Amino acid sequence: MGFSLEVVFDFCGFSDYYRGHGHAFVDGRVVACVMFGPYVSYRETVRDIIDMILEDINSRAEPIEFLNSAEADAELQEKIREFLSDENIREAIKAELRIKDESELDKPFFDVDEDDLLDEDDPDDMAESPMLIGYIHVWKDE
Repeated sequence: MGFSLEVVFDFCGFSDYYRGHGHAFVDGRVVACVMFGPYVSYRETVRDIIDMILEDINSRAEPIEFLNSAEADAELQEKIREFLSDENIREAIKAELRIKDESELDKPFFDVDEDDLLDEDDPDDMAESPMLIGYIHVWKDE
């Protein structure tokens, strides 16, 4: 049994405006979902964002939401946990961002005007930081 990962960048902004993400109509082959939501200043590089996503996921007590057939199958859950390594997640994010070369990791993640960049040293700017909200879906290969 194999798995693949799909990374979805769903929203970037203030969480008050986020409408959420549901699985009501998700494909039955999606067996798990891992949410991430690091706070951002819009100054981050691609490498920073990848590291922040991994840190956010790894800081959660239970980051994996098991879906469909995985909800009641302990063996399948263990295989999913093993598959969701930092390296597999890192590679899935790079694939979603179409990163072909390591030098691309040091480019800015966000394409925003200078006026939109937040000052990381200013408590007022960072008190209400925007979030980069997304998901990693685990697909069970057929």
